[in-house]
Amino acid sequence: MGNLPSVCAASVVPVTSEGVIDCEALLEHCKWLLENGCDGVVLFGTTGEAPSFGMRERKETLEFLVSSGIAADRLIVGTGCCSVADTALLSLHALESGCAGVLVHPPYFFRPASDSGVFQFFVELINTLGDAARDVIFYHFPEATGAPINADVISRLIERFPDVFVGIKDSTGSLDNMVSLVRKFPTLQVFSGDDDLLWPLLEVGGHGAITATANLTPNLLAQVRAEWSTNSAEVQEAQDLLVRLWSETLLKFPISEAVKDIISSISGEEGWRTLRPPLTPLPEARREQLLEMLAPLTSHLPAGLGKGIRE
Repeated sequence: MGNLPSVCAASVVPVTSEGVIDCEALLEHCKWLLENGCDGVVLFGTTGEAPSFGMRERKETLEFLVSSGIAADRLIVGTGCCSVADTALLSLHALESGCAGVLVHPPYFFRPASDSGVFQFFVELINTLGDAARDVIFYHFPEATGAPINADVISRLIERFPDVFVGIKDSTGSLDNMVSLVRKFPTLQVFSGDDDLLWPLLEVGGHGAITATANLTPNLLAQVRAEWSTNSAEVQEAQDLLVRLWSETLLKFPISEAVKDIISSISGEEGWRTLRPPLTPLPEARREQLLEMLAPLTSHLPAGLGKGIRE
């Protein structure tokens, strides 16, 4: 329990022109991520357009990846939904498949969600999972969900279920909040959702990162994770590149759309631009702006990105 990977890509999910998940392309992408620095992949997170995919296809996609050779203990599955029932269904499937953990955000429809409502959602989830409940990672992304997971809620849940909750991903972009989580909850493994904050988070005892940029530069994140304490010129360069790619480039665009556009441009595979509604590809002018900003950084991306998608 709690043996979580530390450098994780919040994987994009390739979709065919018919709107079907391209499982073969996703398989190749996961292999590429794990071969180039990631020790884990998060499936169906925000970057992976999770709310746009149905229960059956999310389960079948996970089953395909595992049966095709992706080690289940390298996978963390985003399972948060608007209902406890759906969240429990996906969580139980992932945990019974042997996945390293499940990443769960509070419901995102009724806003603002109260602390008592968020607490009760997680209580009902864990009670529904019963003996299968393990390795649950909080997903704190109030900008997207409308529901923060505040410290009081975390404390109450850990006290009630001390062997179930093992980590938290913080996607607020606030280093102060991440540091506070590390200090208040020593039993939780804290992940940054922002590439540039991995290094300072590690300095205070944080665990790792779950990021969109890892779809592109898993090598740089792995280098920072492994070598930050050396403070070498090489690791400082890796950190600088992550700052430029994340803070100065990707954050200026819608993330899922931008990452897919970059993969499409690097690979030459137009099919990577397809998204599941309601998301749509970047307008051409914005795409050109993104690729112009990216151009100085492309030499730092590992070879082989994005190959194998079906048009």
